[in-house]
Amino acid sequence: MKKNRIDKNTNIAELIEQNPEMNDVLYEYGLYCGNCYAAGYDTLESGAMSHGLEEEEIEELIQELNKKAESKL
Repeated sequence: MKKNRIDKNTNIAELIEQNPEMNDVLYEYGLYCGNCYAAGYDTLESGAMSHGLEEEEIEELIQELNKKAESKL
């Protein structure tokens, strides 16, 4: 993701548009955002919370997304 760090305020649709492979990580957490209309306005935090993830799980998700993004560099 162009050296930008992924955080809880990252827009889900923008993340997937720039890095379609991030769907793999999102799927592992039960977030099937690729085909969801809400991804256009949801942040990672709000989307994850609406699917029942706790703060700790959201932080873990963000760490995994950043690891995947860094492995692309």
